[in-house]
Amino acid sequence: MLKHVLRRISGTVTAAVMLLAPLSAVPTVNAADSTADDIKTCDYVKYYDPGLSIVRNTEAKTNGITLNIGDFGIPADEPVKEVWLDVSMDASAGLAAMPAIGYNAPGYVNAEGEQVDWYGDGLWMDLAMAKCTVVIKIPETAPLTGEFGVQIWGEDGAAVKEMTLNAIGFITGDGGTIGMMTRKGDVNGDKTVDSKDVFALADYLAAKSDTLPAAANGDLDRSGRLNATDLTLLKRGLMNGSFNQTSNDETAAEFVKHIKIGWNLGNSLDSQDPRYLQDSVQKYEKMWGNPVTTKELIDKVKESGFNTVRIPVSWGAKMDNNTYKISDEWMNRVQQVVDYAIDDGMYVILNIHHDNGAADENGRFITPSYPYFYPDSAHYQMSEKFVTSVWSQVSERFEAYDNHLIFETMNEPRLVGHRNEWWIDSGSADCKDAMDCVNKLNAAALNTIRQAGGNNSKRFVMMPSYAANADASTLAGVVMPNDDHIIAEAHAYTPYNFALDKNGTADWSESNGGNDIIQVFERLKGAYLNKGIPVIIDEFGASNRNNEETRAAWAKFYVSKANSYGIACVLWDNNAFGYGSENLGLIERESLTVKFPKLLAGLMEGAAARG
Repeated sequence: MLKHVLRRISGTVTAAVMLLAPLSAVPTVNAADSTADDIKTCDYVKYYDPGLSIVRNTEAKTNGITLNIGDFGIPADEPVKEVWLDVSMDASAGLAAMPAIGYNAPGYVNAEGEQVDWYGDGLWMDLAMAKCTVVIKIPETAPLTGEFGVQIWGEDGAAVKEMTLNAIGFITGDGGTIGMMTRKGDVNGDKTVDSKDVFALADYLAAKSDTLPAAANGDLDRSGRLNATDLTLLKRGLMNGSFNQTSNDETAAEFVKHIKIGWNLGNSLDSQDPRYLQDSVQKYEKMWGNPVTTKELIDKVKESGFNTVRIPVSWGAKMDNNTYKISDEWMNRVQQVVDYAIDDGMYVILNIHHDNGAADENGRFITPSYPYFYPDSAHYQMSEKFVTSVWSQVSERFEAYDNHLIFETMNEPRLVGHRNEWWIDSGSADCKDAMDCVNKLNAAALNTIRQAGGNNSKRFVMMPSYAANADASTLAGVVMPNDDHIIAEAHAYTPYNFALDKNGTADWSESNGGNDIIQVFERLKGAYLNKGIPVIIDEFGASNRNNEETRAAWAKFYVSKANSYGIACVLWDNNAFGYGSENLGLIERESLTVKFPKLLAGLMEGAAARG
């Protein structure tokens, strides 16, 4: 028995090896040299010398050889996740092959919905190979617990008749992890992606090197392991230039045109509670009643027509109170969710969300038990330290991401608990001070991002006004940095008595509420658009009051009118489907269903001309 070491998790060298042949610019992994070393990474391995001969038979369920996992020392409480077959065969005739396994699996239901009580899987190799390792994943719904057969499938005249099993390996548990990618392709960790990385990954896979400084950067197929597929993708990326840093030569105004319409992952990664310090990442993510975010949810968002996902994130309770270092576990989880959307070809807005400090009803400041910001002069030094600490770490982690990733400096920065928390009094010294602090925090965040290296030098960055408000007094106090890659951010639940007011109305029409929406856009035009600064309204919505048809008409008007001004919109969805204020759900996250299809249709009709 061999327990694998996480320094080397090389994965499958199967069909991926065949893809390497045309890419002759750099050396390839030789399957015959690498497979024996690859299989050592399994948790349990057995070698056969001489190998076990397997002859093809037309009855796949009965041919081959029969083995029992109990013979490999695998404890009953260690579920088998993968079976690795190291096989060789006569490839002189050029015939294909399909090494496979099969076993009884009572209750197993196949893809057609039939209960077949048997599971089998293999890898069809269209090109003849003399030696390879085939990796077969075992589904949770068909556990491998006892006897199984190792077989070779195929039709007479089209596939080899015999192969030899040289070794067999098993992955149990979760197989470990190689960490999270920080710079795609940079496996040697020198902050560049070039042929040196190809040689480093090739040596690692061929067991000529035991370590790789930045192994996770090579997981290009996101399998959680390094394999020949990753080497192929690395070579191809170098040859076609896809690993080059994007120049982002578009201006922000040009870029915003790509944003068709967006969706918010509200009340998930932005949940904020100091109990995180004792809880797991997954429990924290569910703290406000939402399920753990899945790739299937983000796939559903894209399928529904959105091309942008805003991911609100709260960081303070996940930071060390002294060093301000963000928990690695939390940073990895945020990156994982970002990757769900990036891998779908979507744009992502990543921000600082509920990290705003607060005062009580008497104006007494309530000091949080974790790092925070509060936009007044009394707390400015600490606020700037928090904001720049977050963006320094986030910018470094995501430095290699292209312009599909957008940073948003802060969410609704305001004097929480102040009588002017949401609405600026232009004659108030407190309000003037707060607006000045917001401007300075925006500038400090931008400066930190720009200095972080990689694609951050021209990353598109969104900036809010005080409270992300779009009223005239607030917009009058905004000072935007001189940078042609910044975007103004605003929130507009408009008209308020229809969209958000807890005592509001279910009625809206273009003649009774339409002008309120237009006035918001006019104010944003005067403050930003006329100065060449584009705008994204990255929170808007209307609470459910059993008025879906009215909300659909409102959404179509709102989004289409915003588009006429060149403004992009991002719907707030908090997965709440009750009646009244703050019930702003659209896609139900457990069932992955659109609860208000007419509302969705209205949004998409309004956004049809964008993106």
